[in-house]
Amino acid sequence: MALEYQRYGRNKDTLVDKTYIDSGEYRRKFDNLTDDPTVNKVIYNSAKKALKHRSGTALEDMYWFDSISGKVLLSVTDSTDERAIIYTDKIRNTIKSGTKIITLHTHPSSMPPSIDDFNSCFKNGYEIGIIACHDGRVFKYSSKQFVSKALYELYIGEYLDDGLNEFDAQFKTLEKLKENHLIHFEEV
Repeated sequence: MALEYQRYGRNKDTLVDKTYIDSGEYRRKFDNLTDDPTVNKVIYNSAKKALKHRSGTALEDMYWFDSISGKVLLSVTDSTDERAIIYTDKIRNTIKSGTKIITLHTHPSSMPPSIDDFNSCFKNGYEIGIIACHDGRVFKYSSKQFVSKALYELYIGEYLDDGLNEFDAQFKTLEKLKENHLIHFEEV
């Protein structure tokens, strides 16, 4: 118990409000992620579990789901890399299975999907990706096209130079990229 308390106190910026995560308001964010209530419930339960597990840290958890059954195909809950999930051979083999996959991962910094999230979604043929942010936001995203990281960084830099904070600069960049690229994202 002492270790658990210590872990949660490590990074106050990434603490999760567990009361909110357990609330009906938060649960309802997952109601329309897919057309299947069973799949939505599995994703919601995994999001809660991941957020509670990573509260107070800059570490991420990630889950891969069968989009038809909602079955958890794979999860990474022991990553020690901050703000990243490193793809192993086991992950690559699961992705190659031909199953239509939905992903879920946490964002300790509570940011919208990154360009790497979109490009991973496209490269791996994921149906959709879900991000559960530590501040309670939830984003749904998809990509049918590779997006240049240089272009993404150029737009972000312009918005930061205009005085926007990092979150708003990233959000506006994604909105701009959405106009001319086959990507979609929304906060649910």
